[in-house]
Amino acid sequence: MSFYPNYRKLEEFVLLETVILSGLVTSAVFKLSNFKTFPNLDEMLWHPRSRIFSDKMMAWDFSGLVQSAQPGITVYWFTGFLMKYINFDFGFLGRMIKDYAVQGQDWNIIVNANDPAIYELYKTISFAFNFPLIFLTVVFYILFYYLLKKLGFNRIVSLFSVLLVADNVFFVYWNTPSDKMIDMFLVLSFLTFLVYVTGKGGRKYFFLSSVLAAWAVLSKLSALSIIPFYFIVSIIYSVPLDKNKLISVIKDYFIWAAVFIIICIIFLPSIVVHPAEVYGLFHNPSVFERNYSAMGYAVRLKDYSWIFFNVMMLYPIAWFSLAIYVILSLKKKYKDKFSVLPMQNIKIMSVFILYFAAVVMIASQNHDTRFMSPVFILASIISASGIYVAAEIIKEKMKFSESIYISVFLVLIMSNLFSIFSSGLLFSEAIKKIMQK
Repeated sequence: MSFYPNYRKLEEFVLLETVILSGLVTSAVFKLSNFKTFPNLDEMLWHPRSRIFSDKMMAWDFSGLVQSAQPGITVYWFTGFLMKYINFDFGFLGRMIKDYAVQGQDWNIIVNANDPAIYELYKTISFAFNFPLIFLTVVFYILFYYLLKKLGFNRIVSLFSVLLVADNVFFVYWNTPSDKMIDMFLVLSFLTFLVYVTGKGGRKYFFLSSVLAAWAVLSKLSALSIIPFYFIVSIIYSVPLDKNKLISVIKDYFIWAAVFIIICIIFLPSIVVHPAEVYGLFHNPSVFERNYSAMGYAVRLKDYSWIFFNVMMLYPIAWFSLAIYVILSLKKKYKDKFSVLPMQNIKIMSVFILYFAAVVMIASQNHDTRFMSPVFILASIISASGIYVAAEIIKEKMKFSESIYISVFLVLIMSNLFSIFSSGLLFSEAIKKIMQK
């Protein structure tokens, strides 16, 4: 038995655990700098929803399960069982919202004000609510790493990818529970589908992709955009295409869609028992904007350009690394450095990033960057590839050993935590000023 392979596996395991720990520390740092606030936007709203969903499912009452345009069904499945065993008046928030409405004040003032007194009231529930989400996030990091390795990314790129995601301020802290769910399930669904179509894994990845896609859609309707995209990906990976391959792709696609529908029905029985509730999701003006005029597009692009600028300022490392990747990939002399990367997969990821971002910008009424979080996660893989190629060039030119990766790894952790801690303090100060006004 060779010692070295086992040592490498242990080293890889320790590095992955360090990355995951850095993500948890990031969450803790943000929580400390915003101590009397909820970890996620609109978190209070999801507490009673989860309790109601759990009560109804246990009573086999499939009416009223759709409580949000998000729709956030997976959030209820993961958090509802804990909400059921907490002794709390969950009607308190609803009554408070009504009281404010009588005074002519919007409910957003209550939910997003981060009032310390309200937080004290809800802090026990907040912990119980977030615990399963934290556990799910850790599982996501591990699966994310495993799938990247499966797709042909080496351990360095895979670790850097997990690091950039684990310390992502939007994914870790600011996103709502439904945003977190679509982030994780959509990305995992896309990666498992790539594993299958590239021949890196068998049919279990094919079916797992469909299950995860259903959970992503039940988290947020924007995930519906993946359904036609997967068919396009299947066609791309079947080139050169003939009649038999086309029939096989179409057959697989219908099987995938059938599993998708079955999983959606299992986790949201209202689809067949009370279809009008689900139908209402697609005719809710808060879900899809009806103004598709040129002026509407211009306003959306203006809003998103400003939001993207803010994201770059708060989280510069991933964007800087992405720029490095683009610049180096354009230089022919570094072509051999990219040969160790699964370039076809990176190209498909790039297309998906542009596709999903365009869908969200066109269809979404709410011009908020958090709706594009799956884009940022996939972009982190490309950014990590840029870090790797740059480190390889430096290693070759400066005659460094592989220890350069450990150095880069530590620098990234420290700089990420510093930028996130700084933005956390800025966010906290901004909230204080708003409260004072």
